[in-house]
Amino acid sequence: MNNLLLLTISLLTFAAPAYAQDKSFLEGKQLFQDTCLSCHDANLEPAKAPPMFGVQMKYKMTTNNKADFVGKVSAFVMNPSEDKALLKQPVKMLGVMPDIGAEEDDVRKIAAYIHDETFAPPCDHWKHAAERFKAEGKMKLYQRHQQKYDAMCVTKTSTPKPALKSYNLSKVTAEEGSLKAIMQQLGLDYVALESAILLQDFDAAAKAAHAMAFHDTPSFGTKMKLMASLRSDMPKFKEADDKVHNLAVEIESTAKAKDMKTMIAKQSLMLSACMACHTSYRSRIIEILK
Repeated sequence: MNNLLLLTISLLTFAAPAYAQDKSFLEGKQLFQDTCLSCHDANLEPAKAPPMFGVQMKYKMTTNNKADFVGKVSAFVMNPSEDKALLKQPVKMLGVMPDIGAEEDDVRKIAAYIHDETFAPPCDHWKHAAERFKAEGKMKLYQRHQQKYDAMCVTKTSTPKPALKSYNLSKVTAEEGSLKAIMQQLGLDYVALESAILLQDFDAAAKAAHAMAFHDTPSFGTKMKLMASLRSDMPKFKEADDKVHNLAVEIESTAKAKDMKTMIAKQSLMLSACMACHTSYRSRIIEILK
């Protein structure tokens, strides 16, 4: 259960990162198109190599910054081997990529371009792969690719949710799995909790705490973006997330026990935990709000 209350104070707008079309970026792009695209084209069927959307995400999840990313990609491309490959399943199915025979300086330019580019989700690749795996009876692989396709490529219809009766707070309505909508709703639930405590309304406090502890979860696509953004910090984020979830569960319990003193203490700890995580992760989370 992922609890995103710790991010509710974040601004609820976002701007996609824009990368300057400088000389090195354009050089890297041209080198990529000339050297890599013949295999890494996401529209190829059958696939010859994994689409760059997944390659970029995997490397960003396992590196701390652009320099680390470029170094790790370059090290693999200059000397490809199965033991150094991060994408184990594609290697298992398609084999290790060949030595492309490029100069290291050019490989580093390509790696820098891959880091900075915004690759579209490989919808056709996932769709064809899902169909193929289903026909072959490989249901786990079918489900994995179908889930990615459904999460990232299928437009969902917004589903209205019923209004809260307490404190005139309305439920947020948004596309299912929207991180922004979840955070907005958590903010409303937190306000409801504070109002309930001020009014000594234990039933309403328990209801608000329960809503925070067991809120809607982000879509699969959003979770992928979270992992790509936080990378090596994901375990720490999850630890902080669990802390807030557990506090919400404890607040619900103390509200049902009508223990006002303990409930106030737990609510104070929750706010501190939210603010601490907000300070640490706000700048990266805000980039993927939608």
